[in-house]
Amino acid sequence: MLTIPLPGYRSAKEEDMDGLTQELIIQKGHMIIAGLVLLVYIIRGAMMLAGAAAVNSRSMLAISSLLTILLFASGVFMAFKKHLSFADGFVLTTLISFLLFVIFGVIALKHGLPKLIASGLWLLGLVAFIYTALIASKVIEPFF
Repeated sequence: MLTIPLPGYRSAKEEDMDGLTQELIIQKGHMIIAGLVLLVYIIRGAMMLAGAAAVNSRSMLAISSLLTILLFASGVFMAFKKHLSFADGFVLTTLISFLLFVIFGVIALKHGLPKLIASGLWLLGLVAFIYTALIASKVIEPFF
């Protein structure tokens, strides 16, 4: 039997597919941004260890800040889209570990810190980022 769809009418199956597609696009975008944040963090860490002054240049700070804000915003958007509460263990643990990543990174990449302390803090930031990624990919369970 041939059915002719009405203009503007969408079946429930089509609506579900659109929601799934949007969710996957947002999730893939979040993963790409996370990869870029990690890449910039590693590059800035290598520049810090090499003693390059460009580690705190205006362009490097702008790129890393923009990517970090986009990563945070897309994560919050996904949490709202999935109707997750900030009291949820997954959201709380990823939020805390992400904030630790940012705090350790900001302190480690400041100019004038001894290299040993800066590299230790940078490594702690890297561990916090990896922990966040492992929780987000559901490889390990969150603490809370």
